[in-house]
Amino acid sequence: MRSLFQLLRDSPQRPQLVLVALVSILAATLGFITFTPAQVKPWIVTGAYYYIFAVFALFSFHAWKLLRSRRAVWLGWLRRPGWAGAALLAATAFTLWADPFEHKVLFDEFVLQATAQHFHDTKEFGAVVRAYDIAGTWLAIDSFMDKRPYFFVFLVSLLHDLTGFRLANIFIVNVALTPFFFALAYWLGRELTSRGPALFAVGLLATLPLLAQNATGAGMELHNLAMIALVCVLATLYLRAPDEDRLTALVLGTVLLAQSRYESVVFVLPAAFVVVAGWHRVGRVLLPWPVLVAPLLLVPYAWHNRVLSASPVLWQLKSGQTSRFGLGYLRENLEGAWAFFFNRTPALANSFYLSLLGWLGLVWAVWSLWRWWRRSVVPANPSALVLAAYGAMIAGNLGLLMFYYWSRLDEVIASRFALPMCFLFALLAALLLEGFGKWRALALQLAGLGLVVWLFVGALPAIAYRAYTDDNLVMHEVNWQHDVLVRRPGSVLFLANSSTIPFVLWRIPTILISVGAMRGRQIAYHMREGTFKEVIVAQALRPTTTEGDRGVDPDDLLPASFHLESIVEKRFGGRWVRLSRIVSIDEASAEKPAIVGTP
Repeated sequence: MRSLFQLLRDSPQRPQLVLVALVSILAATLGFITFTPAQVKPWIVTGAYYYIFAVFALFSFHAWKLLRSRRAVWLGWLRRPGWAGAALLAATAFTLWADPFEHKVLFDEFVLQATAQHFHDTKEFGAVVRAYDIAGTWLAIDSFMDKRPYFFVFLVSLLHDLTGFRLANIFIVNVALTPFFFALAYWLGRELTSRGPALFAVGLLATLPLLAQNATGAGMELHNLAMIALVCVLATLYLRAPDEDRLTALVLGTVLLAQSRYESVVFVLPAAFVVVAGWHRVGRVLLPWPVLVAPLLLVPYAWHNRVLSASPVLWQLKSGQTSRFGLGYLRENLEGAWAFFFNRTPALANSFYLSLLGWLGLVWAVWSLWRWWRRSVVPANPSALVLAAYGAMIAGNLGLLMFYYWSRLDEVIASRFALPMCFLFALLAALLLEGFGKWRALALQLAGLGLVVWLFVGALPAIAYRAYTDDNLVMHEVNWQHDVLVRRPGSVLFLANSSTIPFVLWRIPTILISVGAMRGRQIAYHMREGTFKEVIVAQALRPTTTEGDRGVDPDDLLPASFHLESIVEKRFGGRWVRLSRIVSIDEASAEKPAIVGTP
């Protein structure tokens, strides 16, 4: 630390360091003080695309410069990938085979697709919730600013720009990210250890059912995981030979990582640590202009987060909850985390084997760090320092999530939050095997045998269970409704009792049933004019008597002026759903409130 302080004190670039401090103060002021959430919201809507495009283009330019400087290395590996290449290909194939390509997390994944479509169509940030076919043009009418960061949907929108809009494009992006992530994980493992333990780490990740579920879904979790791995690789390359090009790639990659998931902005901290460590290693301060302006590049994230904090409707709190974070959530979340990581049944998409080796590897890594600390020794291997910095932040991020209202990892939908920790566990397991020294070959053989046993005893049964798909009753319900609607002759207006977004993406004009209940006269006008050949209504049914009679859920009731004809009913678990056709609407009484009872 003394030598570092001396370096900063004696650096000829002290004016630039002062400028960095001033820019940071300016960024904090602009991000959190100067403007209100109401002021910045329209700026995010209209400027988010161009902001993320500019950062991505700048990062791509510097990443290409870095790749070009190492052309002989990666080109030689591509020409002769050997056993490592075959293993990475097998891991990718197994992961993509392990789960069907379906929407897994509703309605989050449909919101991501709607946002990517709006990026593609208008270059504005928003998810379309209402659209109609007007004179042959599918025109968006209403949209809302989503709470999710927008780097992933930007990448999907780029694919739309190049190939045309398709719902399948979001799956294609995740398919492309899968081998990319495995290659990064292998590279990091190879830098930390040797080829055998690195391939073992890839095997642990490939047999993690949770990874397969997200690789074949339409969510942003795999993208966030790949960005964490990419930034770790960039940090390692920078520490290995610090220069301005590698530093710029690391800093811009960190800015993009901050736009990959809500909490991924925390990785700015280990990036700052690595940057300063690189200065110390090279003996001088490196400050290219992208590093100087990097704090300003994080201002849009601050604005977006403030809009989210000021919009409780976007929090999606459960009944009785009043805040997103709190000490009261800690106990249940810790119980859920323990239940997830060490679950030994097929009901959850965890890997007991990965968790066991990961925790043992964590103990070994902490012991090694303590020995280094006592000896005042900095690890000679840059990847070890990167693993310590980013691993600590991954663990700290998981600890932060334990105070979040929706982080019980043993809940199927929330399990995906454990992916970064599982990635860290895989690297720690490789490090543990490397620590056996002369017994490493035997330890690797036994660990490989254990992986095969886990594959047949744990991974394959969990994969067959398919908690995200077979038990996803909401998705089955939405798909069934879609199948019924597309078989109806002519144009259809659909009154949905859940979300309109999936049907808008399928280009079916849709409004919520609560809105339709207040628009009786307008719907009757369009029925009379032939705008829509049919108006179909979705309503949930619930038991009304002990004999099993069913009635419409009060939340899905329409006013008595709506006259319905039942088309079809179907049960999804304990929930019955009815689709009906509006036969007529009494316009004279169409504005009266709903009457409790079965239409």
